[in-house]
Amino acid sequence: MGRKIVFKYDKKSKLFGVEENNFKVFFSNKVRGMNTYSYGIVHRANTLSETYSLDLVNYFDGDIIIDCGANYGDIYTWFRIKKIGIKYISFEPSPDDFKCLEFNCKNQSNHQIALSDKIGEYDFYCKSDTGDSSLLEPSEGFSKKIKMRTITLDEFVVKNNIEKIRLFKIEAEGFEPEVLKGSIKTLPIIDYIAVDGSPERGLKKETTIEEIYNFLTKNNFKLVKRRTNGDWIKALFKNRNWFRTICNKEFFIKV
Repeated sequence: MGRKIVFKYDKKSKLFGVEENNFKVFFSNKVRGMNTYSYGIVHRANTLSETYSLDLVNYFDGDIIIDCGANYGDIYTWFRIKKIGIKYISFEPSPDDFKCLEFNCKNQSNHQIALSDKIGEYDFYCKSDTGDSSLLEPSEGFSKKIKMRTITLDEFVVKNNIEKIRLFKIEAEGFEPEVLKGSIKTLPIIDYIAVDGSPERGLKKETTIEEIYNFLTKNNFKLVKRRTNGDWIKALFKNRNWFRTICNKEFFIKV
């Protein structure tokens, strides 16, 4: 179709891959991967970024970006395309997706663990063929159920001495409210939160955007942009207490 993309199978890693110019992305499910990257790696990264309104944020080299539900790491790919040297921290519980993530986001801080409002070990429902793996049972079924270790963002931030987070992106397949509750102490040091509030919560496929909005607005965040296409709902929120100048100087304002 005239697109300069090539799909391959890598025997060594036992993963599928797509190549476009100097970019390469691995994926585990052939059908899903070929559909996801049918227009190329750059198109996929730009489209995903647009749904989260990530282009409305000014980024700088050294910014910490935390990606909850990283999947194949397309958010990190977007920053690579933009040539921004971020510090990328990812959380992806799905074993199949995490294997790909490690290849796609080399030399980054990748964690096969689930973010939650509780620390422990809980049932995790794997559905990598559609990217709907979750701590909640998906409405369309699942391929297998495993035990997965969970941690709160609050605990992770303290253990790793993180002082500032430019962006926290959350795509937890309906588990977003719990992820946010486990981040309550960390919210003051987060500049922006990009979150998926689509109808994906549990067997009833409930939306979470209303609960997300109420929680964040009560905790000093304001809505920057909300996007929807009928199937998904995503929103970008900004911390009211932080802003940055175009000279890359950062100031704290108490309101």
